Amino acid sequence: MKSLDQQLTIFVKLPIVKLVVLAILAWSALVGYSLDWNISNLQDEQAKLAISAAKSNWDKDQAFRQWATKHGGVYVQPTERTPPNPYLAHLDRRDVVTTEGMKLTLMNPAYMLRQMTTEFEDTYGVKGKITGKITLNPVNKPDAWELAAIERFENEQVTEVLEQAVIDGAPYMRYMKPMYMKKECELCHAVLGFKAGDLRGGVSVSIPMTPYLNAANETSRSMVITHIMVWLSGSVGFVAFGLYARRRHIERSALLARLEHGALYDALTGLPNRFLFSDRLNVSMARQARDRSHLFAVCFVDLDRFKNLNDSYGHATGDQLLKEVSARFGKVLRPSDTVARMGGDEFTFLLDGISKSQEAFQIAERILHSVETPFEIGGQSLKVGASIGICLGDRKYQSPEEILRDADTAMYRAKYLGKGRIDIFEPEMHAEVARTTRIEHDLHIVLERNELSIHYQPIVSLNTNRVEGFEALLRWRHPLLGNITPDQFIPIAEGSDVIQHIGQWVLENACRQVDLWNSLYAKETKFFVSVNLSARQVSHLNFINVVQETLEKVGFDPAYLHCEVTETLLINDQVTTRDNMAHLRELGVRLSADDFGKGYSSLNYLQDFSFNTLKIDKQFVQGMGTQGKDKRLVSSIVRLAKDFGLSVVAEGVETREQMENLRRLNCRWVQGYYFCPPLPVDGINRLLRSDARLRTTTLLAMNPGASGNISSKTG
Repeated sequence: MKSLDQQLTIFVKLPIVKLVVLAILAWSALVGYSLDWNISNLQDEQAKLAISAAKSNWDKDQAFRQWATKHGGVYVQPTERTPPNPYLAHLDRRDVVTTEGMKLTLMNPAYMLRQMTTEFEDTYGVKGKITGKITLNPVNKPDAWELAAIERFENEQVTEVLEQAVIDGAPYMRYMKPMYMKKECELCHAVLGFKAGDLRGGVSVSIPMTPYLNAANETSRSMVITHIMVWLSGSVGFVAFGLYARRRHIERSALLARLEHGALYDALTGLPNRFLFSDRLNVSMARQARDRSHLFAVCFVDLDRFKNLNDSYGHATGDQLLKEVSARFGKVLRPSDTVARMGGDEFTFLLDGISKSQEAFQIAERILHSVETPFEIGGQSLKVGASIGICLGDRKYQSPEEILRDADTAMYRAKYLGKGRIDIFEPEMHAEVARTTRIEHDLHIVLERNELSIHYQPIVSLNTNRVEGFEALLRWRHPLLGNITPDQFIPIAEGSDVIQHIGQWVLENACRQVDLWNSLYAKETKFFVSVNLSARQVSHLNFINVVQETLEKVGFDPAYLHCEVTETLLINDQVTTRDNMAHLRELGVRLSADDFGKGYSSLNYLQDFSFNTLKIDKQFVQGMGTQGKDKRLVSSIVRLAKDFGLSVVAEGVETREQMENLRRLNCRWVQGYYFCPPLPVDGINRLLRSDARLRTTTLLAMNPGASGNISSKTG
């Protein structure tokens, strides 16, 4: 079984030359038939004209004979041309003298017509005579043809004989009808033994065919010339059409080739598309069905951070990045493998004919390493990663779609576990995918169903021993799935534009709520609110407009808005993020580097992005009491912040010991379960009603877990 692109293209290439030759042959046959038919028809027409002339002459002959017979003949003066008829000597009335003494001789109808036809023959070539087996004048004796006609009159009782015959080497149309004796004829012919009613013989007329044939030949020559011209015109037309058809055929073949390539290959990268990949995968499945030893695997690859780069640098840069990624993927393939672009930033690999499942994992590692080196595009150094899911071929799969589905499932699992990973499909993943799919779907309607809420965790100043701000923490209570933590649904939301709507909703509601608390309870110093920003939010071109419009809409002072950004976001997309963060500073918004110390912690970021605050990750804070190195690390971060003129927030404070250590290190702000867990609006309202200034003593008094160590919780 061969895949589509391996099969010969099912397209009949038209044999243009053969078709033109066949058309010319058919045209020649048609023109030849037309010529033959016209010439034959012309000859028939000429024959009909000759027949018509023969019959017309016979009718004239007969009409004159009948007239002359009725009058008994005609008397004329004897001359050299009209001497007395010796064959009428038996008639007493042959010669008469008029009263004036003029001599006259009788010319009977036969005698007159013989003289007339003789002169007519000399002038026009038309022969005519009355003939019979017994005649008075031997000149009227029948020739062979006439004799045969008379015998047919006698034996077959035919009424006429019409034939084309040769006389003296010349063609004639001969026509003859029988002549029966009439009473008037007995005067002359009774002597021969005939009486009225007897078959006397016949009258024949012979029309020369030469003039007709000459006219037919002349017309035939014109027909031949005309048909040759028609044939030439048609043949030239066929040749011209053949040349045109050949050119169109070449154009059509090229178009079909382009259409075929467009149907099977991705227009941007030139890689096989989903349709062709599925076809080749189907071939591998069919081979495995025949041969159990045949092994193959499918890798589903999704580029990490591509959407952010595409939004930040534009689609032209994104397209070029996809082309270069495709080129790198092509270099890690074996001859038997296939890489295809499924759409967007998703690629699939068909690893055909692997020796063992471990080989698929090794190839996947090569794929992963192939994109680790940054791409240089348009003067920018762009870095992307990849998450790969592997599905091993198995006879249980009934269609390519099932294998692709499971490879896709494994890829999402790898992406969920931290990106830049490889995961092999296991049946248990279906439940996780179903949950993820449900989350992805419901995220688009979560705001409509009012399922999101914001919890607020107090941020305590160790200098004033009172709450100076709150961190806004998003919560989602799903009606079927229960509480879904942000680290579960935020990465999914970042995969689409829904994160923009959710982020705007959080920003607006957090600012409005803290603004309300400020108006009710903050008489001396206002509370600030700290809001976490996702990578996709900050890299969006319209982000600054959204923030500015929200602040104006709520009437919130930008100086009391702290925006927290992770180091990972800064690493992924520095240009757009730097621009947007610079605009935030211009608005008066304060910037916080979230989870500082957990990532790259580059000092360049502190300078490039003009932070106001560093937030120490909770894992370092919670390790201060047990590991000396964590304490030294926190101390170093605090001193570093002081050198840069930055404030410090330590998150994840859960014990008094941690709090005291941070106080001794001159850390300005802390937050954590030791003072207060994240609370809904009602919880914070109760705290504020009990103590509008929210001193630490009030927080500790109302927090039953503040007296000792408590287990780590999500904050």
